[in-house]
Amino acid sequence: MATATLLTAAHAQQPITRFESSKGLETVTYEEGMAFFKQLAASAPGKLRIDSMGQDDNGYPIHLISCSNTGTFDFAQAHHEGKTVLLIMNAIHPGEPDGVDACQLLLRNWLAGQYPMPDNVVLGIIPFYNISGALERNSHTRANQNGPASYGFRGNGQNLDLNRDFIKADSRNAFAFMRIYQTVDPDVLVDTHVSNGADYQHVMTLLTTLYQKLGPQQGRFLHKQMEPALYSGMKQKGYDLVPYVNVWGSIPDSGWTAFYDMARFSSGY
Repeated sequence: MATATLLTAAHAQQPITRFESSKGLETVTYEEGMAFFKQLAASAPGKLRIDSMGQDDNGYPIHLISCSNTGTFDFAQAHHEGKTVLLIMNAIHPGEPDGVDACQLLLRNWLAGQYPMPDNVVLGIIPFYNISGALERNSHTRANQNGPASYGFRGNGQNLDLNRDFIKADSRNAFAFMRIYQTVDPDVLVDTHVSNGADYQHVMTLLTTLYQKLGPQQGRFLHKQMEPALYSGMKQKGYDLVPYVNVWGSIPDSGWTAFYDMARFSSGY
């Protein structure tokens, strides 16, 4: 039975995620996840829409979920109106499923009025990017990872690591992503990953785009305003962030604030 259809009086007609029903031990399957998101879209057509934006290498549709308080599902219009446009990509590595579960909770609780979304924000979500990998469920290909009980496989339908395929674009997934990215044109892209078993003491690590590559205005904003705001905001909520940690001997305080090619740049701005 799909957990997306389970209801309890305590949640008053809100769908319950597999993550919740298993007390954090399991993650949703692709079929259950899409049923969950479609159930939410059907319950709030003026706030949430799901579109097919291409296919993966096995022909499964790659979806884009558009979310807006004001029913603004046209991203070009949103930009024209000065709204902030965000894009979240989940399950590029389906063995790292936390983003899928988190987006289920985010959208359900937003629609229930628990998490307000500003009217000047439009959110796009790719619920499952590597669908073929998400369908190859197993319990052994990420042996060092502490759960969930079963999860998807890293490779896609061609056994490609899609996290290495944005430029060479050997997969249909990459072409679907190009279409989504050009359609959404996000101000901020969030690509959700998991540590693969590294024993981080922090709930979340952060690795942002190299600010030195963004140009003076954007680079200064990211480095001087956005990153400090993320760190302080998460600390206030009780979830300290730490820079993405090099797990080969470094301590968290000297973790990666960017990939190693950062060393080629001066301190910049």
